[in-house]
This record gives sequence, structure tokens and C-alpha cells, in this order.
Amino acid sequence: MLRRYSIFTIVLGTVAALATAAPASAATPATVWTAPGMSGSSFSVDGSLALTSSSSAGGRLEVRHAGTGALIRAITSPIRFTAAVLAPNNQTVIAALTDTGSGLPVRVLRAYRIADGALVRSIATAATRDITSVDISPDATLVAAADPRNYSTGGNVHVHRIADGTNVALLTVPATTAAVRFSADGRQLAVNDRFTVAGRFVGGVRVFRTSDWTSVLTLADNSQVLRWSGLGAGLWVTTVAYASPTLLRLVSVPTGAITRSVTLQEYDSVSDVSNDDTLILSGRWAAPRRSLKLSTAATGTAIATFDFAADVFAGDIRADGSLFSYALNTTPSAYDVYVGRIPS
Repeated sequence: MLRRYSIFTIVLGTVAALATAAPASAATPATVWTAPGMSGSSFSVDGSLALTSSSSAGGRLEVRHAGTGALIRAITSPIRFTAAVLAPNNQTVIAALTDTGSGLPVRVLRAYRIADGALVRSIATAATRDITSVDISPDATLVAAADPRNYSTGGNVHVHRIADGTNVALLTVPATTAAVRFSADGRQLAVNDRFTVAGRFVGGVRVFRTSDWTSVLTLADNSQVLRWSGLGAGLWVTTVAYASPTLLRLVSVPTGAITRSVTLQEYDSVSDVSNDDTLILSGRWAAPRRSLKLSTAATGTAIATFDFAADVFAGDIRADGSLFSYALNTTPSAYDVYVGRIPS
């Protein structure tokens, strides 16, 4: 279950029990439900809800029943949303957008109540670039939002108290791809960062302690944050390099010890790891982006491969490991979200 993507890359999915049989191939996954016109998706922490999103000029979020796709609440805005996340208590959605109504761009976090769609909080941040990753602490008291470094601006994580919008931390992390993830106990926040190594920029990961916002772990090795282990075993990170196999690692925090390392194929783009640390959902980061893969997290061996006639982007795995999601290109710049079931 991965809840905190930029809207441009979110997609939903369904994953059933992990099999150990030889790799299976199918034209497409068995579809459980679809969200037409939506380009991103994620499941709630408990797996009962799904959040789908559109990256069109006007923003649209849809809260759906995860098992059936039934629409529970639609939230719209004349301004497109750039990131969104469901609160762990399933009471609110927090979405990021860039408001230019004052004549200057202001990156705002808006909290909407799912019960009636009402806007209950609007938090102006100090972000200087569009916010592309958001996450909410497990107790639903804090929201972390990241704007990536671009053209010498951006590259910060903005942490605000949801109740009153107060900024509680500003973390300088000049990553060009933003990611923020609270640990399950809320004591740590993992973020993408960028470091200077031997005179050159290198992507990496930093983990902060939320009690005082001090750094407890740095990985200056081209890693990127994926998610925290659902079993509390550490932090999953990925490393992607041109013409090299994709590397997925489980890192113990704060020691930095590598407790598992999985080598995948070249150009594999890992989207999620199941809550029980057994299954990997991946697509491709280079063209042709027309396949999805489910692999065992023990060895990286593919157990199911799906081929499509158009570009497809891997999404999220439901908390119980029963469903996975993806976004399929339908026409130029248009997508539909699909939730599918893993083959037995």
C-alpha cells in the first residue's frame, strides 16, 4: 500500500496471495473496477478506500470503495491538484495545488472532509515549486509536503500541523524527485535528498526523527524512497541507473544495514512492495512502457507479466495484498485507472 504519490504517477491495483509457480503471462489483468478519465490512484492505510485523481487542468479527486470502485465522494477544483493523500483515519483528503489568485503562485495544502466534501483547512506553504509528494502522520496531526529542486529553487520538505496550519519544520533536501513517507509509528520521516559526492550531485535518501527533526540516516548512493516495510523491518529504497539492473533494498533504520537486496531487470520501475514484504509491483521507466510485472520480493523472480497495447503505469498494492492498480493511456494525454486481480 503506497499512498503518497504525485498525482501524475499514482495508480491503483489489486494483488492476491503470492504464488510461487512459474511466471504467468496474460494480455491484461482481471479487472475488478475502473475509474475513467483518472490518471492516479492509491489505497487507504487499511485498504477500505481508494483515492483516484485526474491531472487535467481542473483538479478532480474521487474517493471510492476499494473493493467495488463505488464512488463515495468526488472533490473538484478549478485548479489542478499536484499531489494528494488519504488520511490514515479515512476522514479527510489532503491535496496540494498552486493558487495564483493573488497574482503570485502560492503552493497550498487543502484538507477536504470525505463525509461531505467540505473544505475544512487551507494551509499556505513556503514552497517555491509545485508540491509533488504529500504524506500524513499516522495520528493525522501532521502533513509533510515536498517540492522538488528545479532551476535553483525548491528542494524543501514543509511540515505543518493540520489542526491550525502552523509550520513545525522546514527541511532542506534538494532532491529533483520529491518523496515523503512517515513511518508507521510516526517517529521518523523518510525523504528523497541530493548530495555532493566527489564533486558531483548524487541522489539519495535521508531519514529525520520527528521529535526534533534531526537526521538519523543518510544514503548518498542514488537511492530513492519507496515505502516503509509493512512489517516494521525498515525502509524500502530503489536504485535505478541507465543500462544497469534496477536494485531494490530493504534498509534498517537508523543503522543503515542492508537486510535484503533484490536485483530486477534493466529499466524496471518499482511502484510498490506489498505490506507483507513478499510482492513487488513494477512497470518500466523507459519506452516502451507497455508492460507490468509482479515479482517475488525474495528473489525478484517474475510471477506474472502483463502486456498492453498502450503506455501503462504501475500503481499501488492494497493493504491485504488482494488488489493492485495501474493507469492505462487511452488517448494522447488521457488515462483510465484500472484495479485488477492477480492471477492465481
